[in-house]
Amino acid sequence: MNTFQPTVNWVKNRVRQARDDQQQLFDAGLNGLKLAKREGKEIELESGERLTEFLSCSYLGLEFDPRLIQGAVSAAESFGVQFAAARTRALLPPMRELDELLNRLFQGHTVTFNSVGSAHLGCLPLLGSGEMPSYPMRRGPCWIVDRAAHASMQVLQGILWQFGPIQRRDCSDVEQVEEACSTAVAAGNTPIILTDSIGSMRGVYPVNRLLQLAERFDGYLYADDAHGTSIHGVAGGGYALDAADERHHGRLILLSSLSKAFGATGGAITVRTEADAEMIRRHASTYTFGGPLSVGGVGAAVASGKIHLSPELGQLQVALWRNIATIDRLLGPVLGNHHVASPIRFVRVGAERDAISLAQHLRRQGMAVTTALFPVVAKGEAILRLAISASHSQRQLECLANAVRSGFDELGIRQGGRGHEQ
Repeated sequence: MNTFQPTVNWVKNRVRQARDDQQQLFDAGLNGLKLAKREGKEIELESGERLTEFLSCSYLGLEFDPRLIQGAVSAAESFGVQFAAARTRALLPPMRELDELLNRLFQGHTVTFNSVGSAHLGCLPLLGSGEMPSYPMRRGPCWIVDRAAHASMQVLQGILWQFGPIQRRDCSDVEQVEEACSTAVAAGNTPIILTDSIGSMRGVYPVNRLLQLAERFDGYLYADDAHGTSIHGVAGGGYALDAADERHHGRLILLSSLSKAFGATGGAITVRTEADAEMIRRHASTYTFGGPLSVGGVGAAVASGKIHLSPELGQLQVALWRNIATIDRLLGPVLGNHHVASPIRFVRVGAERDAISLAQHLRRQGMAVTTALFPVVAKGEAILRLAISASHSQRQLECLANAVRSGFDELGIRQGGRGHEQ
């Protein structure tokens, strides 16, 4: 069994392996951009350089909506920038209103945190303890962690090991997960599958099939849907909720972002019952001791929640998917995950030096993209990540596609690398 056990100072090992590649990005001026102005998808740097950005994961452009801005201002004017008391002691009106909106949107009982990472840190140990009313354990959990799961989950493996063994698998491969679940149950443990639903550096995951395995082996699927929130579902409940068969919803623990397509700030976890939500509020460390929520952020989230529960959200989703279809048509198989239900597209490159050269070429053409090197992706599998938004214009998408194609031609880079398709 491929079981993870924490090594001494594994973070040091990771930093040392990644340092050189990451330093290249800063030396090349591709990371650490210093913004001076921003207008829609156009940014201006302190140097005066103007770029079209494909960096931001605000896929619907809601952060510029006047209602969100006014919601943030009104909440701060009424209650201050922050209220520095734990929410176990006092809840402001916009916080209560946000919880009620999110319960409807995510079809369960939702608890908010300062970020999705903060939700992971507070809720995963509580889940592993076996004290969550609707999520009982056998003698303890077996954590089945996707190899490419977001870093905010990966970094917690040393903590998770205190509650039960960890198996690292590729959760896009259902057979691998099935074998891991079988091994867990044979050892007397409850399998808990930890994965993104839409990978930040990959494609989409087979959520419903993973839920079927959770049902079959009496386990749970803990799905980080940060990149699927808002862009899928009639009310923007996300990819995982939309893909899941309703009869399996009880096996799903849903993590959602309020900081990406939602347009505000924070993260959320949605669980089965109010008793589960109350357990989190009282005993998740980062809820009780993680610092106050930004009052302005909560006000903006309330305004966004109301948009989500209106027909207007569907119009924004249509605009996003139209733009994604456009970039798929323009670049086709150059993209590692074209024609999948993700707002993220990857230009497959391969060699780290080639990826940096191509990103610099795009920069000269007025485009800012994310260059992903180790440890974000495997060695020799460097990619350029393109975050597509409903706010991008046809002209901006066409300019991006032309710049990518001319970059491959002028730099003599072989297209494709080793590939990232799901």
